[in-house]
Amino acid sequence: MISDSIINTICDKDNVWIMYNIENHDPYFKKFITSKISSVSACIVSKNCVHLFVNELDEYNVKDLNCKIWVCNKNNSLMSNMLELLKTLDFPRNIYLNYSEYLDISVDVLGHGLYSHITKNISEFYDKNKKEVFYHSADNIIYKLIEPKSEKDIKYMKLSAERALQIIEDVFDNMKSGMTEKDIFNLCHKIFNNKPDWFKNFGISDEKFSWDKTGCPIVLIGPNLKKGGHTLPSDQKLEKGYTVYLDFGVTLITDSGKRYSSDLQRMGYCLKDRETTAPDNIKHIFETLRDSIKLGAETCTPDKKGFEIDEKVRKYILDNGYPDYKHSTGHPVGELAHDIGTSLSPKGHKKSDLYLKENGVYTIEPRIQIENGGSIEEMVQVTNQGGNFLCKRQEKLYYL
Repeated sequence: MISDSIINTICDKDNVWIMYNIENHDPYFKKFITSKISSVSACIVSKNCVHLFVNELDEYNVKDLNCKIWVCNKNNSLMSNMLELLKTLDFPRNIYLNYSEYLDISVDVLGHGLYSHITKNISEFYDKNKKEVFYHSADNIIYKLIEPKSEKDIKYMKLSAERALQIIEDVFDNMKSGMTEKDIFNLCHKIFNNKPDWFKNFGISDEKFSWDKTGCPIVLIGPNLKKGGHTLPSDQKLEKGYTVYLDFGVTLITDSGKRYSSDLQRMGYCLKDRETTAPDNIKHIFETLRDSIKLGAETCTPDKKGFEIDEKVRKYILDNGYPDYKHSTGHPVGELAHDIGTSLSPKGHKKSDLYLKENGVYTIEPRIQIENGGSIEEMVQVTNQGGNFLCKRQEKLYYL
């Protein structure tokens, strides 16, 4: 069944959202409308109604969908039916299509050829009828549908975060001085391969790494903390007096095929001989990161834009005397570890001017990018009262 959230997407009779799907190439058509169509199809979402255009070969496959179905054949083409509906809808002026003005490749699925085909036919039809038409990106429509999470989604995203944290903590429990980044990476993979019994209680049929397994987890030790985050593991050894961090996540896949990803970072310190705690400079790095995240999370309400969270967290790092970090403060998490939507980035970034979505999940991940520096990453659910952490947050350094 097509969800009410899709049916109610368009609230103005002068707007429509068109998805044009060839052999299931459009992921949003498959996600929001149906994946049961094998031939060329399209849909027009108008005010409170979804109109689906299918080849007669697919008519049986969609008969139970709660939408208006138009059956097309060689004498009654898909495009002619679409144009007829636009006429019936009194030539809506604003047509939204699945391309991205934010340069978001996940939304930019239409392709130049299909865009030209659709807009050429519609524009000629409107011109013939002396009507105006304007084309817009469906970026914000798709973000509005995907970023907010349901109660069930949040439940499974918490499970994904808790599972990732369990693996990270097991890695830290088994980490020793003398291990290389590659050794720690391999240890994480070994622990990941041991699946917990509770998976079956929640209908979890599979588990993947949240990103390509050749780079998951990201492991950085001591001198390498001055690098950027996206770095493959090296032969750098963990020596006493070095900090170390892991950037890791898992994707849990349910029996129904739904995917829930996580993305966390945790920081530790390898004690020197006769040390019982980290030196003050390391403690200050950790506490600055921890407290900046708490400050950012408190600000995560639906009336805030992405850049406002970035400003809060980044300013706290800079005010404590550390250099600026070279990445966004956070990003959405959902089916993917780096999902689509509002970016917690500096002002001027294309998606940083968007509002956070209520019940959206975003990371907060500041970095102190110096030798023997550190990084922590938490996942936060946006509410009207501020951000809720999806799993136990790191409040103390891990000691090795």
